[in-house]
Amino acid sequence: MQGLLSLLPSLCRHRRWPAWFILQGQGVIQRENSSMKSNFKDNVITTLSKGTGDHTFERRLRLGGPLLKENIATMVLESPFYGQRRPMMQFGSKLLCVSDLLLLGRATIEEARGLLHWLDSEEGFGKMGVCGLSMGGVHAAMVGSLHPTPVATLPFLSPHSAVVAFCEGILQHATAWEALREDLAAQKAAMTLEEVRERMRNVLSLTDVTRFPIPKNPDAVIFVAATDDGYIPKHSVMELQKAWPGSEVRWVTGGHVSSFLLHNGEFRRAIVDGLNRLEWKESPS
Repeated sequence: MQGLLSLLPSLCRHRRWPAWFILQGQGVIQRENSSMKSNFKDNVITTLSKGTGDHTFERRLRLGGPLLKENIATMVLESPFYGQRRPMMQFGSKLLCVSDLLLLGRATIEEARGLLHWLDSEEGFGKMGVCGLSMGGVHAAMVGSLHPTPVATLPFLSPHSAVVAFCEGILQHATAWEALREDLAAQKAAMTLEEVRERMRNVLSLTDVTRFPIPKNPDAVIFVAATDDGYIPKHSVMELQKAWPGSEVRWVTGGHVSSFLLHNGEFRRAIVDGLNRLEWKESPS
């Protein structure tokens, strides 16, 4: 677990990004940087981490918007390497380096943890949850695992590790394996393509959420997975559920994209149910 969090400290020291987010509540959408203090209150809040390829806030705001009727505010974080935080040389969602994927994860986790601490200790929300889609679901699971107090943890359409997505699922066909092999050869580490794939598996094993601590309230952990997901095999979802006894898995029909588009209501219901499984925390007077 400490492997990912202690990774790449020198890179983090030399890269500075404003952590942009949107906080949606009481019919107000407010956009500022991470030094902003909220000027409104809601009873509960969920932080939505983005999925691969999601460079804007809109998709996640559409998911969270109807939750206002349940008195649930939504905070949406813009991750490093996406949107306004995308490096100049990066095209779309195609990260330039394997290390960028790990740095993206570490920065997202630390930023989300910082926001949860702010919402808890300074803003006094009675309940909190963390939710994410696809890759964002992996990050949400890590944040929920590491948070010192119980939070609803809601990984949607997520594997237990990036190894599954990049080395087993459809994304293995979009990874530039030959370029990685050539890069290693330039460093005098000649490898076959199979050896390159194995090295990638070893590096990405740092993202294995089953190595993280069990969340403080595993009953408030709800995974939502798709029956025909080409990116995330069923066994990966069940591995994490097995590692976190007390957590729940819910299945929706469809693939990685269609299941989310067709079953928004099921994902929202999981958010509501997860938060309802938490005890109310009174704000300090």
